[in-house]
Amino acid sequence: MGIRKQIIAVISVLIVTVTVINAQKVYPVTSGEVIFSLADIQFKQSFIDEYPDAELTSNNLRLTLFFHLGEYIHWDMTNNVGLITGIGIRNVGLITDEVLPVHVGNQELYKNYKIIRREYYTGIPLALKLGSFSDHIFFFGGVEYEFALHFKEKYWENHKRSGTKYKNSDWFSGKSPAFVPSVFGGVQMPGGVHVKFKYYLDNFLNDSYTVSRNSEEGADFSVSDLSRYEKSTIFYISVSWQLSDIYVSKKDWRKADEVAYNYH
Repeated sequence: MGIRKQIIAVISVLIVTVTVINAQKVYPVTSGEVIFSLADIQFKQSFIDEYPDAELTSNNLRLTLFFHLGEYIHWDMTNNVGLITGIGIRNVGLITDEVLPVHVGNQELYKNYKIIRREYYTGIPLALKLGSFSDHIFFFGGVEYEFALHFKEKYWENHKRSGTKYKNSDWFSGKSPAFVPSVFGGVQMPGGVHVKFKYYLDNFLNDSYTVSRNSEEGADFSVSDLSRYEKSTIFYISVSWQLSDIYVSKKDWRKADEVAYNYH
């Protein structure tokens, strides 16, 4: 091949490369979430052996609308394959109804509690998406690592939200792990409606967190002592709306695909 033909070939490859890169759309998407969460939560056998009438009577569905906000970057390599990353903040937690011990002299009595715990996490996801981006529909799946920011606990001395409410909260608390990994998958439908399932791979509560137990007459077992939990993994379904002014048209993708094909 002569030098002239080599130069023409190189220029052609460069034109194709620039055209294809230009067709790869990178754009921001802002998102909120409505989260419906449940938890797989269990007491340790050692705690049950010590307090045989202690019980987790109910694991309640938790609905949260506030505060969830994400700013994500979409990289559409073609009209059918892309990546998602970014950063988000969300309110994740669990609600339990429990029967816990109360020490009264030498007697061991039990009391009902409704306990709500939540953590604000900030996380960075990485996901692969497959679909028809010009039609604004795709499936996605990936992983995320989240950092715990603010923990809050509140409870009532019954299985209803009535009577005196006790609460405490901490920034960067030791009551939950500092970093929690998760996996997720879902679908985005036309109109920006986004449905996602997410499963956390680590416990929500830190079972190494203990509180001194006061055994004096009339003293309650500490609700905030988390060493009684064997397992506390959270999973949820969320519905969100993806807001972006930047979309890739079918015409743009068709033109880019034709150029790439003709020079393949």
